[in-house]
Amino acid sequence: MPHLVPVRRTATLAAVVGLALATAGCGTEAGQPAGQPAAGQPATVDASPEPVAAASGGPAELPTFDPSSAVATYAEGFPPDLFPLPEGATLLASSARPATSGTPSGGAGDGKGGGKGSGTPMTQVTLNLSSQLPAKKVIGQAREILLAQGFRQVSAPESSGLTAQTAFLRISRTKAGEVQESLVVGVLDDGDRRLASISGTVRTP
Repeated sequence: MPHLVPVRRTATLAAVVGLALATAGCGTEAGQPAGQPAAGQPATVDASPEPVAAASGGPAELPTFDPSSAVATYAEGFPPDLFPLPEGATLLASSARPATSGTPSGGAGDGKGGGKGSGTPMTQVTLNLSSQLPAKKVIGQAREILLAQGFRQVSAPESSGLTAQTAFLRISRTKAGEVQESLVVGVLDDGDRRLASISGTVRTP
């Protein structure tokens, strides 16, 4: 089983998921203090799409971990072709769950749960990877994968503690209206490896 990030590093790793949390709320389980994940579970983050750039000023603590997270594999419901494992990367954990926010059918888009395409089911996804490659290379791999999927790169907020970060947006049109999907990629140096988090909201496969 791959080595998961120990609890003592959560304060630093909060910066990785903080980007994706910038436009979404962060809940906590009953009796579980904010920022303290359950043992052995990876971070799950919510990211609402932004049409131009990722928002800044997100929460500083880690979100509650999704109990349905899968270790060392793609979670059930994770779009199978969204983010193939890059060369030299190790899959630590992933999660996929239905997005809970959205606009009532026929309403104006508010940037949540698919934007104007309010009738389109959306899934909140998180993918945690480790790699021996330099941070710029890890970001480059993510860019290549997501551009091939029809995303475009948009600006991401600066975040102290992260080695590199960026964001991606994909806008499509359906019979229900416009659908916005967004992903935030954060990379953190962790000794001789890089930890990467790819998190956001995409259309349900």
